[in-house]
Amino acid sequence: MTEDKQQAVPEAKVRRGYASLMSIWIVPAIALGVALYLIFQTLAERGSEITIVFEDAEGMVPGKTQLRYKDVEIGVLKRIEFLDESNEVALKVDVTATAEKYLTETASFWIVSPSIGLQGISGLQTLLSGAYIEIDPGEGGARKTEFEGLKIPPVVTSTQKGTEYILSTEKLNNINRGTPIIYKGLTVGSVLGYRLAEDKTAVDVYAFVENPYDELVRGGTQFWNAGGVNLSVTTSGFEVGASSLQNLIVGGIEFATPPRHQDTSLAAARQKFTLYDNEKARDDARFTEKIIYILYFDGSVSGLAVGANVEFKGIKVGTVRRIGLEIDEHNLKYYIPVLIEIEPQRLRITDSGRSARSVEETREARHKLVSNLIDKGLKAKLKIANFLTGQLIVDLDLLPDQEAVFIAKNGRLPEIPTVAADLEAIATSVTRLMAKLDRLPIEEIGRNLNGTMQGLDKLIGSGELQATITEFRQLASTVRNVAESFEKTTMPGIGATLESTEAAVKRIETTLAAAEAMFTSVDGLIADGSPFKYDLMNMMQELAAASRSVRSLADFLERNPNALISGKR
Repeated sequence: MTEDKQQAVPEAKVRRGYASLMSIWIVPAIALGVALYLIFQTLAERGSEITIVFEDAEGMVPGKTQLRYKDVEIGVLKRIEFLDESNEVALKVDVTATAEKYLTETASFWIVSPSIGLQGISGLQTLLSGAYIEIDPGEGGARKTEFEGLKIPPVVTSTQKGTEYILSTEKLNNINRGTPIIYKGLTVGSVLGYRLAEDKTAVDVYAFVENPYDELVRGGTQFWNAGGVNLSVTTSGFEVGASSLQNLIVGGIEFATPPRHQDTSLAAARQKFTLYDNEKARDDARFTEKIIYILYFDGSVSGLAVGANVEFKGIKVGTVRRIGLEIDEHNLKYYIPVLIEIEPQRLRITDSGRSARSVEETREARHKLVSNLIDKGLKAKLKIANFLTGQLIVDLDLLPDQEAVFIAKNGRLPEIPTVAADLEAIATSVTRLMAKLDRLPIEEIGRNLNGTMQGLDKLIGSGELQATITEFRQLASTVRNVAESFEKTTMPGIGATLESTEAAVKRIETTLAAAEAMFTSVDGLIADGSPFKYDLMNMMQELAAASRSVRSLADFLERNPNALISGKR
């Protein structure tokens, strides 16, 4: 039994095959596949390695510094190499395969980092993320892997639409890269850069106007420098101008199209325009016709400068172009030739008796007008425009009564005769007066005056004059006693006469007292309008009145001697 039971126990059977083998390696195979895929994908996305050369690698960190386009990462800095031959650094950057299409010969690279300039603050986002490399793909071109990095960021990238123009100016003044282009106070573009013109006589400024504002630039559009402070000296004094605070600090170029040019065609790309120094120069540019005349002055022209106004009846008609000096070697006489530009377009020709003239007729009439005015007595003289600065202008006026003297006979340039300036004429008169004063016998006059003063002093201090004054006092006292002895009741007829006589005597005493006090001073005697002179005249008048009163009394008593006893009835 035991053996049968033992024989009934089943035996385990082991099955061997490929299923078990696959179940063991399936997970590692999947992991390997994923890894290979990731590696392939990484290699596929890695793209190409490019080299960008900069002057230095400030802020660059391998493995961290990014290459960006429109703020999207398209690469990363792999390593930095030093170039011994050029003392520069080469940045090795891995670029993604999707961005390889941007790697053309028109592409440009620059480093973005925090900076502060006149145009404002830029790159603030890099304070946290760190500096990065920016790319501008440009527009087409052959594929390239080595590039020269820009020292400063471009003003305008290839993605910005607009039109570039060339502005020609004699001096750059305060214009820089990034200077705004302004239209009616709105910033519509920027200055891309500048360089000396090919003829070396001017500076070409490259201005970019964004779309759609470039449609405002016509063939007759005018550009002018609106930046900084414009300080000028005019006939009214000092003029200071600045269009805005931004333009004062940053600068700016404004443009506008005059109404007469509104219908002109759109300006072509890179068309050249004149860049005027300021708005005033822009306004004066419309006077394109200029006639040159020559003036000859024989006096000082100190205060007259090139660019000074030429005015007719106070209205500007031109400017001073050049000032020179000519000396005649035979008689050593000098002249100062002054070239002026008359702008005939400032002269409006009117003729109420005929129809409108053509442009050519008007131009010819303007040119003949100045010649006709010269024939009718037009002359030039210097005039002070501003007493504060001493600035002179050339003043034209019709002076037919003054002789016209022409210096340059048959000269190459038409001549306008000159006359002496008003102040010059005054100076001449003063000079003549001083010459007459110099010829006066001042010393002899002084000696005579001194003798007269001594004579007056002797007269005042003489005993005769003092005795006369004493006798007058005695006479006045006597007359007063006589007048008081008469009673008005017995002499009613002479009462009025005695009263007037007494009043006159009192005035005589007062005047004599004042005269005696004044006699102590010679200066008081001779001074014009002095108190003594006034008192002396009063004394003479009172003496005359007293004399008449005494004479009247004497005549009455002579005719009526009994009146002393009985009075006049």
